[in-house]
Amino acid sequence: MGDMLRAALKVTLMVYVLSGCAYHGQPRTDIDNPAVRKVAWFSYLDGNDIRERCTEGAADRYRLVYNSQYEKQIRSYEITQASPTPGGAYFVARAMGPTNLAQVELSDLLAPWRWQRSETQLSDAEFDQFRDLLLQSGWGQGAPQGKILHSRDFYWVASGCRNGQFHFDAWVHAQGDFPQIKFQEFLLARDRTGLAFRNPVPVLPRDRVEHGRARDRSATIFVLTVSGEGIGGLLNAF
Repeated sequence: MGDMLRAALKVTLMVYVLSGCAYHGQPRTDIDNPAVRKVAWFSYLDGNDIRERCTEGAADRYRLVYNSQYEKQIRSYEITQASPTPGGAYFVARAMGPTNLAQVELSDLLAPWRWQRSETQLSDAEFDQFRDLLLQSGWGQGAPQGKILHSRDFYWVASGCRNGQFHFDAWVHAQGDFPQIKFQEFLLARDRTGLAFRNPVPVLPRDRVEHGRARDRSATIFVLTVSGEGIGGLLNAF
């Protein structure tokens, strides 16, 4: 069964690879598809779709992603302005832990790779509070050029459009950035995905490299760099 599932996933992935790897956010639930996430993850982290639509008069929109050692847990938070009606913002939380093939269903072969997901509505006051917390964390003051984002580290990235201006920022635990973060508690308090938050642990240099036989090694180790207002360098991937 495991080999059959992997084969089915590879076929699905090839369809999306052939159709392009940039994430454009259309339809809105694209990233919920495991095949889309696999081939468009870096574009999603970069906030490519938000940047494309960030023009004067556009609704404020934010995406915050937590990488808790990619293979062990990733979380995503999408916050989109809902004004003028009904006001406030839409809040979508997603979380995923290690793949569990015991969750497979014949009606949905990709179920083990899907997010746990929740949605809620933020009031105007809550939306203002979130934006203030993000600014207090340093977002909007210029992306940290050259910062390394390793898949086996713990880091947050935040892309967003505010008042028609796009900004990107990143915070890496191993580089001492997490004390700057003011928004984490706000996000977790409204997260109804049911997956417990995985706190950072020390990561040693040997933890960032593969060990053992080639056939037993992970296929999901990657290293990104921050450049401009986004991700500008892919040193290694999948």
